[in-house]
Amino acid sequence: MNRWARVVRDTLPLIGAAMGLVILFVAAVAFQDSEGFAYDFAAYDSAARRVLAGEPLYLPGTSAAYSLGEFEGLYLYPPPVALALTPLALLSTDAAAIAWYAFRVVLLAAGCALLPVTWAARMVTFAVAAVSFPVLFDLNLGNISVVIYALTALAWRLADGPAAATVHAALVFLRIPFGVFGFLWLAQRRWRMVAHAIVAGLVIIAIALPVVGLDGYREYLSILTTLPDVSAGEHNFSLKSMALDAGLGVAIANLALLGGVLLGVLAVVFAGLRRDRDTAFVVASVATLLTAPFLHPHYLVILLLPAALLFDRLSPAAGALPLVGWLPGSILPLVSVVLLAILLMPAVSRRDPQRLVAGSRPAAGVT
Repeated sequence: MNRWARVVRDTLPLIGAAMGLVILFVAAVAFQDSEGFAYDFAAYDSAARRVLAGEPLYLPGTSAAYSLGEFEGLYLYPPPVALALTPLALLSTDAAAIAWYAFRVVLLAAGCALLPVTWAARMVTFAVAAVSFPVLFDLNLGNISVVIYALTALAWRLADGPAAATVHAALVFLRIPFGVFGFLWLAQRRWRMVAHAIVAGLVIIAIALPVVGLDGYREYLSILTTLPDVSAGEHNFSLKSMALDAGLGVAIANLALLGGVLLGVLAVVFAGLRRDRDTAFVVASVATLLTAPFLHPHYLVILLLPAALLFDRLSPAAGALPLVGWLPGSILPLVSVVLLAILLMPAVSRRDPQRLVAGSRPAAGVT
């Protein structure tokens, strides 16, 4: 490769990342005039303001409203999440929504910077993220999928120890299917990670307890146990929803849901036993899409992780993987299945530490 070709190769990812940042800034201006801007954040913000005002965290009749499809303003997360958002509730509602958007753009960039992959893979991942539908959809709605991505990237970078376990505990509070990492740790015999994550989860619960009290947690558990079948709800692209839409009946749809969960768990266990730790981590991240009872398009923000890994391990073309989020919703459940199959290919796993990409860790504990 001649000198100019190397210059182009080394500068294109940086140019792409810079253009991505410009796109996200322009999107911020355009989104504020859209009907869905900060739709999800409004529920989080209202919950945080209720916490500051000493009012009950959850709205009366939350489960009934959900059953009727009246989702606007419903807060369905555990109490610690609302407590974490109280600093934004000190601002006006409009200012809080803008600050939330800016904060998540920073988290998106930070998540890409934290990825234990090559510099080029990080830059390309951010550039593609800026034009991917899941990321733009999440930023517009004000959801937490970008936050989850950044935390998952941090957990990947930390790899092990109490700090990593604490991040994983926070992820479970934000999105319960991240509990699938527990199967990964058990397969890898990482007993300390299991113990650290449990302790971290209890500490997080305890931190919010003086603010919301036992009643806040009782109400949360009551809502969880009285919600209707969320796996067949509106704007849901889960395997069960797809089966129901295809007219396959409830029994087959339930089998599709269960099959997705089993497939995800089996993929995680297999990766934990037979693949290097980086690959196994990314497999578990993707498996959360199958083990979740519902799948919204913005959940696919997590595809930034396998895109970065496969950029280095297989081909730079894999960096475009998050763009599949622009495909019709009916295809989205199959994306995670195909992606798991790709990630589990022997060619992806790197067992020789000398062959790992820059910034990655040795494949410790691989059998």
